[in-house]
Amino acid sequence: MAKFCTKCGKKLEEGQVCDCSKTVTTSETVATTASHGFDFNECVNSYIEIIKGIFVKPAATLKKFATSDNFILGLIALVLNCIISGVFLYCFASEATGLLTSLMGMNSYGSLLTMSTAVEVPFMKTFFYGFLFMAVGFAVTALMIYLIAGAILKDKIDIKKAFSLVGVCSVFTTITTVVAIILNYISMKFMLIVLLIAGIFYLTHLYQGIHETTNVDKNKLAYVFVPAISVATFVVVYILPKILF
Repeated sequence: MAKFCTKCGKKLEEGQVCDCSKTVTTSETVATTASHGFDFNECVNSYIEIIKGIFVKPAATLKKFATSDNFILGLIALVLNCIISGVFLYCFASEATGLLTSLMGMNSYGSLLTMSTAVEVPFMKTFFYGFLFMAVGFAVTALMIYLIAGAILKDKIDIKKAFSLVGVCSVFTTITTVVAIILNYISMKFMLIVLLIAGIFYLTHLYQGIHETTNVDKNKLAYVFVPAISVATFVVVYILPKILF
């Protein structure tokens, strides 16, 4: 008498075992993998949500998006910030060079014209420096948070979560740097004020993010925050220039 699979109804030979369960398992695995793959639209929507939330509900936004699952989103946020920073450095260097040239040539219209046409800021080189300095600063900050909070203070934070945290915090400065690029051509004083405020907010959000996304004792938060910022600053201000210049 012919036998049939009780699950899919497939006709089976004597002693044959149906492989439908394996097929279902494989299909479920593929479906699960696809569902956890990179979704560009979801990434864009999440980034927009971070922009809105980081200004009005920073604590809730940090807690929601600074997770290991949002590692790719965090990296994208950091790359966007580095790109905007590279553009800003070029715009600032060009404007500052033009202003300096004007001041040096105020006594002679001829020399002013000659110097203005002679001095030119290279875009790619300036952009690269701006991008690299920000990228190294963010990377060192994330690594230090992971090292101190995770390895030393035994919190369950992983490297992906650390980068996501820094990435979410960088969104505020990305937006304010865009504003600074515009102000660069209007008023340098207001531009510097905006950058100063952006820096203060970045540091505040980072401290708040460490508090919201880790289980580090609140009495020890400063021992995570201060070394992370100090080492990152030292690397960017002292070590990196020695390597590059």
